[in-house]
Amino acid sequence: MEDQISIFIAFLGGILAFLSPCVLPIIPGYIAYISGISVSSFQETGKKFDLNIFLSAIAFVLGFSIVFTLLGAGSTFVGQLLFKYKTLISQIAGIFVIILGIHFTNIFQHKKIKEILLGITLILLTFYIYGVYKTKNIINDYWVFLGLAVVLNIFYYSKIYLLLYQQKTTEIKKRPTGIIGAFIIGVAFAFGWSPCIGPILGAILLYASQQETVYQGMALLFSFSMGLGIPFIITALTINLFLNFTRKFSRYFFYVELIGGLLLIFIGFLLITGNLNKISAIVPF
Repeated sequence: MEDQISIFIAFLGGILAFLSPCVLPIIPGYIAYISGISVSSFQETGKKFDLNIFLSAIAFVLGFSIVFTLLGAGSTFVGQLLFKYKTLISQIAGIFVIILGIHFTNIFQHKKIKEILLGITLILLTFYIYGVYKTKNIINDYWVFLGLAVVLNIFYYSKIYLLLYQQKTTEIKKRPTGIIGAFIIGVAFAFGWSPCIGPILGAILLYASQQETVYQGMALLFSFSMGLGIPFIITALTINLFLNFTRKFSRYFFYVELIGGLLLIFIGFLLITGNLNKISAIVPF
């Protein structure tokens, strides 16, 4: 049951990454690039289906799925090497996942971010001080609140969060042709994470590092890849409908960022507390 929940969350993360404001608008451009067929010419022909676009999309998705899945295996492998410190690493990972979630909500761009950050910091410090009062010890299980407050402020005031708005790119000077070319571009896409994919992918990789087997880590990242890839393939099949959908859906980007950020924060707290199994009772599968 716990594995099913984890896979579902990873799959949902992939869908949210696909719908994010820095991924969804560029999907038609990627489809045109990998297939060699411009979107405008496809619209002019009025074709409902193009086999070349469809096969290119599958090859593209296969390319980044393999890379992401291997990253999941590597993350779990490293986590197993540090199994002795699993609880501590899980808590630290949870702190960073929560930070990524807060970043994904785009709150760092809010005009009153300093006031918001001060409020969050005071709340976190209150919980930590309560922990000190309760345990009569400054080193206690409530240290994560202090750690989260410190890391959150460092993340913002050092401008580290700005790095996540920069897109890593893997340049391919000459576009490879055919299905193999689309596969290579998919691999390059995996190493050129957009600002929206980065936080979600990073959070799932951190979670994968806490899995008991490499297979579980691979399953998580494969599920994320499918959440990102299946909509991409559907888009390739219905490119004209997708263009209309994108124009209408853009007004909901705020909610995508909010839901995605809350999902990451939720995963972060599960990592810190180790309570993922407790939500199995409320998930209907």
